[in-house]
Amino acid sequence: MRKLRLFTFLALIIASLVISVATVNGAAATSYTMTFNAKRDYVRTQDAYLPDKTIISLNLKSAQDMYFDENDILFISDTDNKRIVKYDPSSNTVLQEITYTSMVKPTGIFVSERGIYIADPSAATVFRFDLDGNYVEQFDRPTTPSFADTPYNPNKVVVDNRGNLYIYGEGVKDGIIQLTNTGEFSGYFTSNKVQLSFTQQVYKVIFSEEQFEEFAARDPRTFANIFIDKDMMIYTVTGGTFRNAIKKHNTQGGNIFDTFSTDRARDVYVDENGIVYAGMENGLIFVYTREGEFIFNFGSSNFLEGQINPDISGLFTKLSAIAVDSTGRLYALDESKNFLQSFVKTEYTEKIYQALDLYNDRNYSEAIVLWEDVLKLNQMSVIAHNNIAKSYLQQENYELAMYHFELAGNRSGYSEAYWEVRNVGIQEALGAVIILIVVLFITMKVVAIVDHRTGKIHLMMQPVKNYFDRKLLKDIFYIFRVMRHPLDSFYEMKKGHKTTWYSAVILYVLIFLSFINYSVNKGFIYQFVAIEDMDIWSLILGFFGITLMLVISNYLDTSIHDGIGGIKQIFMMFVYALGPLLIALNVTTMLSHVLTYNETFFLNLTMNIGFIWSFVNIFLGIIETHDYSARQAFKSILMTIVFSLIMVVVIILMIMMWEQLYQFIQALVKEAIRNATN
Repeated sequence: MRKLRLFTFLALIIASLVISVATVNGAAATSYTMTFNAKRDYVRTQDAYLPDKTIISLNLKSAQDMYFDENDILFISDTDNKRIVKYDPSSNTVLQEITYTSMVKPTGIFVSERGIYIADPSAATVFRFDLDGNYVEQFDRPTTPSFADTPYNPNKVVVDNRGNLYIYGEGVKDGIIQLTNTGEFSGYFTSNKVQLSFTQQVYKVIFSEEQFEEFAARDPRTFANIFIDKDMMIYTVTGGTFRNAIKKHNTQGGNIFDTFSTDRARDVYVDENGIVYAGMENGLIFVYTREGEFIFNFGSSNFLEGQINPDISGLFTKLSAIAVDSTGRLYALDESKNFLQSFVKTEYTEKIYQALDLYNDRNYSEAIVLWEDVLKLNQMSVIAHNNIAKSYLQQENYELAMYHFELAGNRSGYSEAYWEVRNVGIQEALGAVIILIVVLFITMKVVAIVDHRTGKIHLMMQPVKNYFDRKLLKDIFYIFRVMRHPLDSFYEMKKGHKTTWYSAVILYVLIFLSFINYSVNKGFIYQFVAIEDMDIWSLILGFFGITLMLVISNYLDTSIHDGIGGIKQIFMMFVYALGPLLIALNVTTMLSHVLTYNETFFLNLTMNIGFIWSFVNIFLGIIETHDYSARQAFKSILMTIVFSLIMVVVIILMIMMWEQLYQFIQALVKEAIRNATN
């Protein structure tokens, strides 16, 4: 018994010693690494980073920011302890604690050759210390009249190579505060755009500017953080938004990134190679190229939903800041649990970063070799295929570029490569096409002369002419006359002189097939949804449901308002009126295989002409079929749409009622079976 107690006592001592160790080595990956596939869906990929060490010996308290200097010394703003911790991760040593009597809650830290800059919103100032930690000066609220009543509570600060300060201030809606190296206010560097809801957009149209500002105006989102890279490019973080939460700004303040994240972005950091890291409050870390192309994300996200994250290396309760040293080792702060977590790159990530560097250095062949190594680890890596394609594009190997752009789902890149391939093809075929046109022209002239003198060509073509003179085919091709002379054609159809019910049904089926072909068979550049991801039955039911519902609704309306056309005539009129749309669908589908993004205008123009022309035909068809005036026809179209909407609502209600009835009967049957078996 004594031995057992002694053993237990020793075990407790050993456990307490282990817990008190300053750094804890991380285990294998504790969360998934996610990236995009070609369809822009999240998919799991190889682990990008692995947890390394969890540093708990710094005695941090709500640390808010950190920054690496050129010697890989980490400066941490230990907010609630009112200090700056100068820490050497390589030796796990605290080199210095920077404090100052006026420092209240330091939340932002930036280090350059000019010194150490500390943003303190509670003290309403930015402190500047030299690199040895001695106080130099502070940048208090600007006194210039143009600063007016703008709040001045500096939360984060960065400094450019001229000593100008860029400050994210709490509650500042006008943008990033910019101060000169002497502390003078020089304006706002950039600001977020105001995003209006649909209701607010309506108010903006209806109200005067003064009324809108009073009742419906919306302030832009405030920033949440700021960073400056070695090239003096400014990056900002905007919390509470999904699109463009991380922005990279040009010298005019405009955004040159198109990024996304979760809606709780907290920090951004850029390493020496231009790789952009964005930390989310929930522990996710997003990684982008210097152009803003998404690479992957890793970390924790809603781990054990509804519970606080357990103490697992690599997971966070409330991430507040991230930083990356010169070797690429990533560090992240947990504001809630007060620890510093390091991550190391895997081979997969190392190859991606090396390939990106080679491409940026214009070593395209070497970059392709590395990207192919990445593909050995992940055969469907979008970023690998995309960058292989970009390398081939630079090498003017356009066909291989098209191949990899298609695998990456990059339609704009594919369009650029195809533009070059098409130009080469046109140049090579131009001579043959001209010769073919000349030969055809001469042949037609010779055939016309021979036929004029002998009449044999006419006799040879007579069987073909007789075949196309059949009534059914003539009724089908009558759709072209409707397009040219709609009023006369609809009059002849109403009197029964032209077309039949069978020809209208055949045309209706042809329009349906053209619609399906248009939906699933456009060129890659314009086919945004893969066939396997389409709900074909929805397309089929949608086409027949909408078209037949419009016919029935028009019949119901015109029956009430003295229309003389029957449902058969309305159906035939409607089908023949859609001739321009039938042509537009097929022409657009064919052109989508040969046009690039630069010629999108022609596809849009073709479809718009088809829709407008068909609508005009329907309008004229209603006038002629029902013997209406233009005003009555317009009213009939509106009522047709209203009746269709009512029918949709009724059908939805019936479906819901039948589902509830089915569930009720199913529950009764199950209850009866349960009672019988018991």
